[in-house]
Amino acid sequence: MKNFETGSREPEEEIPLQEEAGKLQEGLGKKGFIEKHFSEVQTREAPLRGAKNPEQTRGETFRFERGQILKAYKILRKEIRDAEENGEDAAPNKNLLKEIRSRAKILEINLDKLERQYYENVKIVNIETEFGKFSVPVVELDLRKKEEEGEKGEKKDERIPYFLLGPVATNYHQSAALSMGLALEGERVLVPAWPEQAMVGRPDNFGELLKQQEGLKLHKEYAKQTIRQMDLETVNLMGYSMGGAVSLELAQDPDFQELRDLIIVEPAGLEEKSLAGIGKDFVLKEGLIKTLPYSEAMIKTLKQGSRDDTGSLKFLIQDGRILGKKQFDAEKLANIHPKGRYQLWVGTKSSITDDKTAVRIFLEADELCKQKDPEANPVEIHIAEGGTHGWPSLNSLGFSRMLKQEKPKEQISTFKISDLENSAMAGILEDINQ
Repeated sequence: MKNFETGSREPEEEIPLQEEAGKLQEGLGKKGFIEKHFSEVQTREAPLRGAKNPEQTRGETFRFERGQILKAYKILRKEIRDAEENGEDAAPNKNLLKEIRSRAKILEINLDKLERQYYENVKIVNIETEFGKFSVPVVELDLRKKEEEGEKGEKKDERIPYFLLGPVATNYHQSAALSMGLALEGERVLVPAWPEQAMVGRPDNFGELLKQQEGLKLHKEYAKQTIRQMDLETVNLMGYSMGGAVSLELAQDPDFQELRDLIIVEPAGLEEKSLAGIGKDFVLKEGLIKTLPYSEAMIKTLKQGSRDDTGSLKFLIQDGRILGKKQFDAEKLANIHPKGRYQLWVGTKSSITDDKTAVRIFLEADELCKQKDPEANPVEIHIAEGGTHGWPSLNSLGFSRMLKQEKPKEQISTFKISDLENSAMAGILEDINQ
């Protein structure tokens, strides 16, 4: 995890703490029945420090992140007390506590800075498409961004921004669990609200326009013109769930030349399901069975951003109708040629994206693509063992770190979802444990 306040530590300051950090990692990951299913560790609802709106309170995911910090402190302090009572050496754990407190202090500052940006670093992008005019709110997340006017960075920013298209009919508050992981890893992240949200200025007949859609053209044009109007010369396009489907549609557009890396996560639209079928997958299988019984999943995928949700059920139903149709086959996907890396990420327990179907279609498309262009970048397929549809939000920091790793030697790679960090505190301990 990037430290934008203190920089790297000097070698002489480093103290071997791997053994203690490893034990604390295990303790942090353990959950009792109540914690796992009913009451995940969170801090209380409190005002957001430094917010322009004094009534602004911290969101669900950010309270979870702070709760994990406090949980780590509690575990470690108990270890110290027990060691002292038993006449054992408590110095290693005391050193670890000192180390994680210094890092967590910076983390807490960054968490508040990021959450302020979700409300205060939003730009309205006015676009015009064949479907009419839209005023699109786009949040920019960037821990390197200077908050004080007149403060300038020393070097030109060479980073290629991530343009994140989130789940069906959501805004950037609702996908915060995913986008904040990228931002905590030092990326510049841009997230628009989908046009189904009332915070978006849209044509008066938007509902009728949506009813007329059989495919993803409206959403594709919405995303393309937003990127273009923001004067983004190059983007890493990441799409999750419905956003993954729209990203696949956009990546095929020969007029869309801004694309560098293409990251497709849990894409919808790969199978014929019908509205009833995809509704069953989302509501019953993914929602009632795999989300509602688990407190952390509830926090990160349902509760987060719910207070800022301005969507409409009637629009959501129309989106479901579109996504219930098979939008892609291998021949269509063979037209995708990103300049940079091309990645597919799927979970083995997802009810929305069947991993076996996705792998088959993308491999077939890759073979067709090679026949047309032997120099085209092959698709990398990453399979998350045990991952539900919500795994990118539940394990966003670990996922964001994997995105930075070198390209695997094998086209298909598999990893256990349990190996991915699910919180920034887990990330701190992983860093110490290296």
